Amino acid sequence: MGQVFLALSPGGQPAAVKVIRDEFARDTEFGQRFAREVGAAQKVRGAHLAPLLHADPQAERPWLATTYVAGPSLRDLVVEHGPLPSGQVILLAWGVAHALADIHAAKVVHRDLKPGNIILDESGPKVIDFGIVKSLTQSVTYNSHSTRIGTPLYMSPEQAVGRAVGAASDVFALGSTLYFLATGREAFAAENEWAVAHRVVADTPDVSVLAPPLRQLVTACLHKDPDQRATPLRVRRWCEEELGDALGPGAWMGITGARAAIQERTTALRALTAPDTEAVGTVSGDQPDSSGVTADNEGGKTPKTTGPATVRGVIATHVTEIVLAAGALVWASSLPIMSETWKENSSGTQVVRVTEAFNWHHPWEPIPTGIPGVETAWQLIPVGIIGTAAALVLAVLFLLRLAKDHDLKMCGLAAGVICGIWIVPVTAISAAVLAMTFGLEFTDGPEYTVRAMYLAGGWVLLLANGLMVDALRRTQGYLVTRASGSASGPKPVHIVSPNH
Repeated sequence: MGQVFLALSPGGQPAAVKVIRDEFARDTEFGQRFAREVGAAQKVRGAHLAPLLHADPQAERPWLATTYVAGPSLRDLVVEHGPLPSGQVILLAWGVAHALADIHAAKVVHRDLKPGNIILDESGPKVIDFGIVKSLTQSVTYNSHSTRIGTPLYMSPEQAVGRAVGAASDVFALGSTLYFLATGREAFAAENEWAVAHRVVADTPDVSVLAPPLRQLVTACLHKDPDQRATPLRVRRWCEEELGDALGPGAWMGITGARAAIQERTTALRALTAPDTEAVGTVSGDQPDSSGVTADNEGGKTPKTTGPATVRGVIATHVTEIVLAAGALVWASSLPIMSETWKENSSGTQVVRVTEAFNWHHPWEPIPTGIPGVETAWQLIPVGIIGTAAALVLAVLFLLRLAKDHDLKMCGLAAGVICGIWIVPVTAISAAVLAMTFGLEFTDGPEYTVRAMYLAGGWVLLLANGLMVDALRRTQGYLVTRASGSASGPKPVHIVSPNH
């Protein structure tokens, strides 16, 4: 019937937004029915439902938004892990029956209950897709092919032959769903839609393959006479008797494959909804459009993506490197940073060697050589320490480039430019000192040659500047990538449902 988009509310709550296709939106009969169905769905609330948050049936393209459920569908679990044990099926039956009781209490019939429309998260199964529910107070049967309601494999006999349906129809669908969960097979599978409808009306599935406790429950749900089927309340009570102490907090995560699948989807959801995360691709599914999914199959598996880094991750990496650089700077300031050695030009004899370190109390105090007319390059020490400290502060301010406010972005840009200017002389001086460290000597007046060498503090000071440069490089790379993505426009996550 439409496309389902993953969206965020102003408060950051994820929601599944179903936008109705144009051909349905232009259909007056469909529009009237959709408005009634939205009104009915707004009445439905319950712990095992994905509730309707908001809707606009009168919009040019009508839409509705429901709570997004980050978990696998029951169909996913069976397809990926095989049939579920009898006890787990009974546990799920309890949760789904709870949902059906809440739906029916609002005078609504779901009409399309099936494994793909039941999503499991850490708090239990959630029945989704109220876009096709119908009020119990109405008895109109819709014969149009474009608006046919329900999935043949999970229809009740009365639904299959076109009669008005009630709450008992959902119970029949529950029985077919439980059969699939326990066996991995459809209860009424056949070669085509007409054969499926015939089996639903006339045949009885082979329940001998089910464990005795579950067999009784499924049989009670699949009775051909609606009046003879179990009610959701009766199903719940029967399940509670069978489950006993097994029905408690945390029980849902014990279902085969549930824990890993839920964690995978919640992790993917956090990546998709993190600030400034963009461009996640479009996914096609083989399912009826479901209000709680961003999936590539019938249950709501969030797509795996390897998109650009999130802004939070970029900030965390940047700050971590700057903190490490600051630690290295403090350490460097407590160590000997450089030595200078003078030799006579004529004989090559060493005259003096001076070790230079940062003086916290008198940073601008010259360091003498003891040779008349010859001075050390002592200025490099305070300039290196204090300049690196200032550059680290500016490197932190460079994060303002990630802000939305233009003035803040410009402040961040200015900080980055100044850091870049600082890096140029640091690189040049470091290259010269490194050359001397590895043997190069320079003439210092007519009588002497001088050779400078980095000591422990000098290497650590280089490390501090290197960490700062890497932080700036990573963040700038993220900004470039984000700008490139913005140029082509963000791509919302959505599903095209080809069957509807």
